[in-house]
Amino acid sequence: MNAFRFGVNLNSATGHREWTDKCRAAEALGYDVLTVPDHLGVQAPFPALVAAASVTERIRVAPFVLNSAFWNPVLLAREVMTTDRLTDRRLDVGLGTGYVRAEFDKAGVEWGTAGSRVNRLEETVVELTRLLDNPRELGDTQPPFRPPVVIGGNGDRVLRLAARHADIVAFTGATLKPGARRGTLELLDAAAVAERVGCFERAAGERAARVERNILVQAVVVTSHRKEAAESLSRRMPHLTAERAADAPTVLIGSVREITSQLLERRDRFGFSYISVHESAMRDFAPVVEALAGR
Repeated sequence: MNAFRFGVNLNSATGHREWTDKCRAAEALGYDVLTVPDHLGVQAPFPALVAAASVTERIRVAPFVLNSAFWNPVLLAREVMTTDRLTDRRLDVGLGTGYVRAEFDKAGVEWGTAGSRVNRLEETVVELTRLLDNPRELGDTQPPFRPPVVIGGNGDRVLRLAARHADIVAFTGATLKPGARRGTLELLDAAAVAERVGCFERAAGERAARVERNILVQAVVVTSHRKEAAESLSRRMPHLTAERAADAPTVLIGSVREITSQLLERRDRFGFSYISVHESAMRDFAPVVEALAGR
């Protein structure tokens, strides 16, 4: 069983000073990984990660996760190799299919089908890792070095791809709401996430134990009134009862002690040892990070 690691997904900043403050705060609060999304309308991932590493000392950095449709694998390999060196080998490379149709349309990239998006992800993963293992093909004379690869998603094919290629599998814990052009997600309950974990384990076989498992928590509510908070949350997610919402692996509700217990139980149940939260929860969640550090 892996020891816990904690990541925080940071939003855009208005300038260098604000970004510097955020990055240093994440490291000071004990987070292990600083991540940035790959969406239009927010900062470009690789410059942000280089800037983050330049003002921190320990914390790892990662795009979480790159939309493979936006990246030519050859040019992406150059970005990854450069960023990895400029961050002192603190880079993880997160890859996914992309899920916001409006962004595809804005970028002039074909939305296609779920199958074609997974095809593109697979082509990107295979070619990127091949080039990282053979940098001389790009005229790079440095020794080969492959950063850890994160593959994020929820569908069968993406999980099978992660089973074959990923060092870290990032379970979405949600599905895209039908017809949602702007990427609205519906959270899965614990039973549905358990089924997705089982799909990955069957595909990975003996390799499953060697692949670290991540979950991005969408809602963190630190409170002494767990029941009331769960009821409030379920009103925003009518497809889940309050009890199912509180038990969803992408939701953490309760006191610091209760949330700590939830994460220990979920590590036993699902294997989730790498827990990510959004920036909005960074400070509230920090006592949990401290309580579980090294465990």
